[in-house]
Amino acid sequence: MVDFILARPIASAGMIAAVLGVTPRAAQDMVGELGLREITGRGRYRAWGIL
Repeated sequence: MVDFILARPIASAGMIAAVLGVTPRAAQDMVGELGLREITGRGRYRAWGIL
């Protein structure tokens, strides 16, 4: 997941789930563990990145 996040400036839970073969909820949990910054300012359809 770290390589995926570093390769793209913005990643959504759906994108992460598709690449890693996990559910979108599991992708959100992984994002929470890594402490990535949420950059869309939304409650749904969020995206994260490294700023």
